[in-house]
Amino acid sequence: MQELELIEFLKRRYKKESYKAALVGAYRDGRLVDPPPLQTGLYFLLTPIALSVIPLIAVKDVFIQWALGVAVIIASYLIFYFYLRRKCFVPDAVKVVRTNFGDVEYLRRHKLEILENPGVLPGDYEFYYAPVNVCVAWDKRANAFTLDGPRGPVIYFTTGIFARLSPEELQAVLEHERGHVAFKHTHKLLAFLVAEYSLRLPLVHLLYAKVSIMLLAVHLIGVVLVYAAMLQAFEFEADKYAASKHREKLASALVKLDWNGIVEAALNPLAARLTLLARTHPLTVDRLRKLHAIPN
Repeated sequence: MQELELIEFLKRRYKKESYKAALVGAYRDGRLVDPPPLQTGLYFLLTPIALSVIPLIAVKDVFIQWALGVAVIIASYLIFYFYLRRKCFVPDAVKVVRTNFGDVEYLRRHKLEILENPGVLPGDYEFYYAPVNVCVAWDKRANAFTLDGPRGPVIYFTTGIFARLSPEELQAVLEHERGHVAFKHTHKLLAFLVAEYSLRLPLVHLLYAKVSIMLLAVHLIGVVLVYAAMLQAFEFEADKYAASKHREKLASALVKLDWNGIVEAALNPLAARLTLLARTHPLTVDRLRKLHAIPN
């Protein structure tokens, strides 16, 4: 399928006409409550790798270096995990109103009134309740992620993803996140970091320190690339898990969440492939192909 044909096919099948604006309201005990914002990013995932360098510099004894490095990796993970648990806000209900009425300032001023009675809006609108058995964070960006831990998994949805997807698509994304838990992806990443650090120590002492310490920098770049490749492989696994129940809705959600990325990958495939070196997720076009959502 040629690039323009692919874009047209996905637009026709999955990207229906969307509304111009959306209001998302999280309710607890019958009251509208603003979900707390959440500070996350790629740097959280790379923190254990970066901090594990410190024992190599600060300590000379090899065994102490190993013990401190492993402790730093595990502590970084636990701090992030318990930070997510502490910030977790699970509302009783999430109401979503999507509309073609484009006066954003009016929507912001009358948010509560509109959520309670969407009929006050001029023109057409869509109103529904979304699945809420997840932690909700305020963020305009559409995102969902999972971290497993000693007290069970923590699954987050941002308000942005509620605004973009239908209840059925949200359920498909939730099943994808549950796939990360079912395949124990958090534990596998943690095991990889500990194993890599255990291998890095003898290489530093037997090779890098004798030849050039710059080899350590090259080593760490390689670790980050392998780490990113693992994260991308885990996304494919989680997609497969969700596809057993929600293949079409998952494909639809992926198209809506990354339409610009799909178009860019179709028109500039080489440039898109190069971005994989610094991505935690595969190209959406590749995910759709794995889901058999794109005809050959």
